[in-house]
Amino acid sequence: MGIDLGDRRLNQRSRQVMEAFSVDPQASINGSFARWEDTLAAYRLFDNPAVTPEAILQPHYQATRERIGEHPVVLIVQDTTELDFTRHPPRGAGCLNKLDRFGLYDHTHLAVTPDGLPLGVVGTHVFDRSAESLGKTLQRRGLPIEEKESYRWLQGYRLAWAATTTAPQVRNPFGSAWKECPTSTAPDNTSDQQYKLTHKQQMDACA
Repeated sequence: MGIDLGDRRLNQRSRQVMEAFSVDPQASINGSFARWEDTLAAYRLFDNPAVTPEAILQPHYQATRERIGEHPVVLIVQDTTELDFTRHPPRGAGCLNKLDRFGLYDHTHLAVTPDGLPLGVVGTHVFDRSAESLGKTLQRRGLPIEEKESYRWLQGYRLAWAATTTAPQVRNPFGSAWKECPTSTAPDNTSDQQYKLTHKQQMDACA
């Protein structure tokens, strides 16, 4: 399954860009191309509204699900990485944890075997913070769980459940896997318990 951006030329350009990036993943966009016209073409690709993170990652998600199906036990581990662009903030960059720090957070859900073999990514969630939202933790406690940053941990729970539906032979971990959302990341425990109860009822119904 290859990338499908809805246009043959976009698909071809995306493959060329990814091949250039794979030579040196740490290189800048400019450093990945020998010719300026190729650099401009990469920027135009990223500016195209059809080129979304979800569309780019879809073939990888599918390949990951296929690899998951080859193993009886798979762990979905997750964590958040902070990308700090304060020195050279891009246009429209949001805040991190302070008004003078700019960048984004990338929360990744990674499928691995118990022996530590990476199988691929099953989901990502990228977010930043507005200046107005900083320092308002107490005000956010009354929000629905879906509107909180901590909801990303619960999404990992959903992704793990989805993996067992696409690969039925993978052991269902839900009897003991409710460890993915530490209390420190989700202060509204009532909402978390309601979420857990809802999914337990769904799983009981499918048993």
